[in-house]
This record gives sequence, C-alpha cells and structure tokens, in this order.
Amino acid sequence: MDKRRFLLTFGRNLDHSNIDYLVKSRLSKYKGGIQEDYFNPILQKRAEVILNYQIIDTNFDRISSKYYLDDYHITEAQKNGFLLSLKKLKGTHVWCDPRIQGHAFCVVDGIEYNFYVYRSLEGQDYRFPQYYSADSNADPIVHSQLHKMPEEEQYLQIPSDLSREVKDEITIKWIQKLIKM
Repeated sequence: MDKRRFLLTFGRNLDHSNIDYLVKSRLSKYKGGIQEDYFNPILQKRAEVILNYQIIDTNFDRISSKYYLDDYHITEAQKNGFLLSLKKLKGTHVWCDPRIQGHAFCVVDGIEYNFYVYRSLEGQDYRFPQYYSADSNADPIVHSQLHKMPEEEQYLQIPSDLSREVKDEITIKWIQKLIKM
C-alpha cells in the first residue's frame, strides 16, 4: 500500500476544464488498468507510485468523480509537478489515506442524508454531501440549500480520532443548520 497515493481536490465551482487539461496532459499517458489487488498494486515500468485522484465539487450542477477509478503510474517528480500545477487552480488539495474512504449517513426528521467520507493523512475526516442520496427526499433539500452556506462550510472536516457517535452528532447539527438556511 506504500506505493499508492490518493489526492482529493474539493471546493465549489472548481475549474474543471483546467483540471481536465492537467489530467490529460500530465497523467493520461501513464494510466494503467484496474488493479486486481488494490492494496498490493503492481507498478508499471519506471513508475514509483500509483496516483488515484478524486474531485468533489460542492456545486451539484458540476460534474465530479471523474477520475476516481483510474490508476496513474508515475514518478514522485511527476506526482509533485501535478500537485504544483493543481495548486494554481481554485480548490483545496488534500492527500488522503487510500484505504479509508467510503460513505456515512445520518437521519434527520425521518430523512436519510448520505455523505462521501475521506480521511486525510493528517488525521482529518472529510464528509461531503452525496450527489444522489438513497433517500430521494434529501436531494432537493441539499441541492437547494448547500450553496447558501459559506464555501468553507459546504462540507465537514472532523478529527478522525473522535468516536463515530460524536462524528454523527456533528453531522446531524450540520444537516439541521443546512435545513434552516
């Protein structure tokens, strides 16, 4: 697993055309097939790491999650150059633990809200409202209210060492605030 790196870019109204350009110009030619063993990947010739990249745009009208299944077999220098170029664009860029990503959900007023969950290497859990929830009643609420929150509050950042119950309490309070906007 020490060969795999996972980079997450998030924000509202990301510069998707320039992100696409960077991925195509800097990573696409190093794209490998889907690994049979995600946790023990086999590097292609001359590669030092496998980069996985994910974008989350909190504007639901923008396309996200375009690259998350792709493995890019690159050198450390290529990885660092890609990040340097990304930092010139709008968004927050966080190195995440590739083993810890998934979903969380909370129920408020009988409606289930779903979240994408990622853990940074610095020990922070990030929760982003899921684009299409298992409970379709949540979608119109999130879609109509999220843009009213300040950009830095359109997702949750929670210390990963908190208990699941405390994380859920924080998430429920965030949902209640969203509903009242």
